Amino acid sequence: MEPATVTKCIRSDEQLIDQFLTGARDDAENAFEVLVKRHGPMVMGVCRQILYRHQDAEDAFQATFMALARKAGAIRNRRMLACWLHEAAYLIAIRVSARVARLPALTATADQETSGGESERAAAQKELRLLLHAEVDRLPKRYRALVVHCYLEGETNREVARRLNCPVGTIKGQLSRARQMLRRRLSDTELDPDHVGDRAD
Repeated sequence: MEPATVTKCIRSDEQLIDQFLTGARDDAENAFEVLVKRHGPMVMGVCRQILYRHQDAEDAFQATFMALARKAGAIRNRRMLACWLHEAAYLIAIRVSARVARLPALTATADQETSGGESERAAAQKELRLLLHAEVDRLPKRYRALVVHCYLEGETNREVARRLNCPVGTIKGQLSRARQMLRRRLSDTELDPDHVGDRAD
């Protein structure tokens, strides 16, 4: 069977990671490419929300998937890969942000991209986004998975229900509880998850 055919048959994150870890070189590379394509937009979204410069976001994006390549075998619950990647991207972007802040030339370049009040607003918005991602990572695993899949990766309730093998109604109920948790934790900030409705079925 051709490598491309094998990869086409693989649908779940668990199968893709297994193929990456145990498959022949071409199959492993193809499996990893599928994982990057599947979760890359979410990972880049997290990186770009935390980092000002496009190059810094790119660096954090690459570092996140390099971490996946190194640690894939140690991920115990591979169905939660999206959550693992969200947390990894968040922590790596924080480290990149701290490193950039220690380099005056890069900080000056970032500040030049915005001026006066715009720079202050951008800094305030960045702080809020950092808080949001931190609170998402603090959610219990089952709720965190739904927030990541539905709101960060753009999957519908029905798609997530199929992925997790549970009723759509259960997904909607748990998403509602996840929003309530976030609402309580973010009640004193400008962030309010109330405007985020259930995604279409």
